[in-house]
Amino acid sequence: MIDRSRLILDIFAQHAQTHEGRLQVELAQLEYQLPRLTRLWTHLSRTGSGIGTRGPGETQLETDRRVIRDQIKKMKERVEQVRQQRARPRAAATGG
Repeated sequence: MIDRSRLILDIFAQHAQTHEGRLQVELAQLEYQLPRLTRLWTHLSRTGSGIGTRGPGETQLETDRRVIRDQIKKMKERVEQVRQQRARPRAAATGG
């Protein structure tokens, strides 16, 4: 089942034409997905636990959240790089 917001993001993803547009849609999808994570991997409830490790480890849900947060951070950096690259030719053309 797909909800309305997810459907809208999917439509935007299909119609994004510029590199920056595709990056922004991907960023929006990641930000949408982060609070909606569920336990998809219950058989991996604790990773990193066992002999020779410290503490119980982190749950798969925590791992997934950390990975998505890292992806969001990288995506924001990429969007900002594209914006800066796009602004350079404009500044040169206007003499600024």
